[in-house]
Amino acid sequence: MLDHVPDPVEPVPFAYWCERSTYGSADADLDEPDCFVRYSAATPDLAIRRIREEARNLLSGLPEGERPVLGWAEGPGRVRAIGALHRGRACGFTLRHGDGWSEWIVRPYPVFPVDAAALLPVLPLEPEPCGRCAHCA
Repeated sequence: MLDHVPDPVEPVPFAYWCERSTYGSADADLDEPDCFVRYSAATPDLAIRRIREEARNLLSGLPEGERPVLGWAEGPGRVRAIGALHRGRACGFTLRHGDGWSEWIVRPYPVFPVDAAALLPVLPLEPEPCGRCAHCA
């Protein structure tokens, strides 16, 4: 029998980098979205929750018969995405809304204890609305 059982290796803490690209039409140039937003979330649940809120906002302006089901954000897809993020894997979602579409990508990144000033992002986390895309209009 073992007298000492080693502690499990401490998992690397993650934060979650989120990006949303919104295109005005399906024919849009895929290299240049109408709107591109980046932000960070502290947990997988917060990242997916924000995506779900953004998707609901986009769909609220559509007639009820044209609203797609958000199974990926509400049901088993949400659970799978959160699980993948907890395991350190990226996930992504795409949503068509009217003539346009949006895509979200969430990537975990390791967070190490460092000087707090070094953690300040280069880009603003909450940019001003672009006013061009369906999300910001």
